[in-house]
Amino acid sequence: MFLQTERIILKQDIPPEEIFRYMERLEFPFQYHPDFARWEASFLRDVDGEGRTLFSDLTTAGAYTDGALTGFIQYGRTAFGFDGDGAVSDRVHYPVIRQLYFDRGREEAGRLLLRQAGWAFAGEKSVYAFFHYFGMSCYARHGKLYEGFDHIHRALLEADFGVEHENVFYSSALSGADGPSADLRWHGMTVGRQWYCDFLLDGRTVGGCQVHFPEGDLAYLRWIFIEDSLCGRGLGTRCMAALKADLYRQGAVRLDTDTAMTNAAAQRFYEKTGFVRQGVTRSYLSAD
Repeated sequence: MFLQTERIILKQDIPPEEIFRYMERLEFPFQYHPDFARWEASFLRDVDGEGRTLFSDLTTAGAYTDGALTGFIQYGRTAFGFDGDGAVSDRVHYPVIRQLYFDRGREEAGRLLLRQAGWAFAGEKSVYAFFHYFGMSCYARHGKLYEGFDHIHRALLEADFGVEHENVFYSSALSGADGPSADLRWHGMTVGRQWYCDFLLDGRTVGGCQVHFPEGDLAYLRWIFIEDSLCGRGLGTRCMAALKADLYRQGAVRLDTDTAMTNAAAQRFYEKTGFVRQGVTRSYLSAD
């Protein structure tokens, strides 16, 4: 199956190796450069942190200009979604453009790729693009579009998508320096390479976190909390220091995380505890 206009040809069922090489040339903060086997499993047969299959179907189309791959799109329907209370439900499914990348100056290729997904989702009331939860697990499932791809952002806006959410992405280098003490109690790692941890002070659980391990010596903090009644006492800083030191002892050299653009308190906390802002990422929604 193909669609042709001028020198651009769209093809489906393209070799994953071509997409892998294309993505290796991209630059975004959560580009962790996994090996091909890990990347291919994430690209084609991905699961979330609890081992649930993310998509019931996925289609990939590539844009070729004069025989060279100059962009691609990956889209499909999710295998589950979230009900009104935020609980996982296999009765909820989303049409999602999971990924869209194309070379700068190749806007026509981007438009054709978006049109391809539009035909596939014809009749849907709303379509998501760069849905955070359904990103690739080898990139810690950070599914949003990095602000450095402003040409892709513009293409989505031109195709009647609007920005749904914005997050601030943070990264912190880890070292062996010991911080203020707190005890950590790790639970078993899930099949999706996530690890849950409790923070304890004087034997009492005061909070917890969830860490994902997308690749090698990298770690991704999905969430962290301190009990509301204990906030404002510096416990969050102590627990973060203990977490960083423990991850370093286990071989991690970098800890990434993100938070909502509107969550100023979380941003202050991350910056206070040594995280460096890396930029903004966005998800999108198109509604009829």
